[in-house]
Amino acid sequence: MSRSPKRFHFTTPHYEFELCVTEQKFGMHTFHFITGNEKQPCLDGIVTLENLTGNERYNSKQYTAKLMQIEALQECSLRDINDEYMQRYSFGKEMLESILFFIHSQFEMISSITLNDTSYIPCIRNTTLSNTLDLLTYSIALYGKTWYEDKLNAYLSPKNKHERYRSQVAIYVSPDTKNKYTWTEFNILMMHGNIYTRQIVEEHQSQFETLFMESKTLPEFFIKISRVVPRDSKCRFFKDWLEDFIKQYITIEREWTIDLYPRIEVISSGGNSLIKNKRRKTQKRKNTSCF
Repeated sequence: MSRSPKRFHFTTPHYEFELCVTEQKFGMHTFHFITGNEKQPCLDGIVTLENLTGNERYNSKQYTAKLMQIEALQECSLRDINDEYMQRYSFGKEMLESILFFIHSQFEMISSITLNDTSYIPCIRNTTLSNTLDLLTYSIALYGKTWYEDKLNAYLSPKNKHERYRSQVAIYVSPDTKNKYTWTEFNILMMHGNIYTRQIVEEHQSQFETLFMESKTLPEFFIKISRVVPRDSKCRFFKDWLEDFIKQYITIEREWTIDLYPRIEVISSGGNSLIKNKRRKTQKRKNTSCF
């Protein structure tokens, strides 16, 4: 059994967007939520409640939440915004925090949500996936943690997998790892990138060498050169060599877990409650068709 979708209107400090939620009771009792259109959603996820199949094999899927996709696109904002505005205020962060708040308030039996981190930085807007920079490895390279770790305390499951990952990061960020390389070796490594990378390295050869010699760790060096490279050039500069370099030291995992609890204080969510006995009251709004 599938019910008509419900629409919820969200207002965050800098954005407005709508979330469409469809409840189904077929095999499993689920709530599928989506922001944007079905072909290219900004956000796509599912909350699974009771196992209605009668098959105990599926009991492990009960009371779980999974986010399949999150992508901050201008088209999903109800306000008229531009690239400059989105660079100042993170639409992805505000949208994600809103959804975590929403799930926590509507489904008190759900304690965490898993997500597949395929986030990327486009080199050119509306580009193909081959012309992007993997944000997960870029964040680890510069900051020793992923964006979701830094902003939302995400972690890998089970615990031993997360501990193994963090031990690999600790080795990568250590001064000993940086000291294994001479400037000549690292210069050659970067030169193996694309033509655009080589042009920037050649243009800033002396400055990059100085920054390399002054840096105690590789993340420190990457942060310094990223400040030299213009914002609109970062993607093309890093994309063809940085990810492969990081994978030499760290096993990249894409599925992360985020614990749910109230993360933001100011948010307006218009719409009816999805289930009874919810913790928080939401502002009621007439439901309309989502698609």
